[in-house]
Amino acid sequence: MSFIDIKNIWQEYGDHVVLERINLQVKEGEFCSMVGASGCGKSTFLRLLLGQEKPTRGDILLDGQPLAAEPDRSRGVVFQRYSVFPHLNVLDNVAIGLELPASPLLGRLFGGRKREARQQAQHMLEKVGLGHALDKYPAQLSGGMQQRLAIAQ
Repeated sequence: MSFIDIKNIWQEYGDHVVLERINLQVKEGEFCSMVGASGCGKSTFLRLLLGQEKPTRGDILLDGQPLAAEPDRSRGVVFQRYSVFPHLNVLDNVAIGLELPASPLLGRLFGGRKREARQQAQHMLEKVGLGHALDKYPAQLSGGMQQRLAIAQ
């Protein structure tokens, strides 16, 4: 079974057809690259996958279920120029993303909640292959490692 299943997607803006008859299956754990000329619909396709736009026709299934109407933390994009905090180490770059929503007033967690956020961050970093680099700063990482850090965020 495919984790991402794109079935006959079309995207039109008025009379302008941007995407037509797009079909794609991606299994969990697979990587997929999208290459094309400027203006061919790559960004439009990504907006559809993120749920930022609805396709004119066709279906997008995520793990067998229709794509949720609102994007959530399970979907995101790492752009060519990704954004990491240069003054924070790898672990803190991810942990701060968990702390801010949980503590909107102070922006930081304390005690057990902070430890839990840091454990979650460490788990995410291990999943993207950065468990060995928790104390490094972004400038000490390769470009690919910085992209994986941005994914973990």
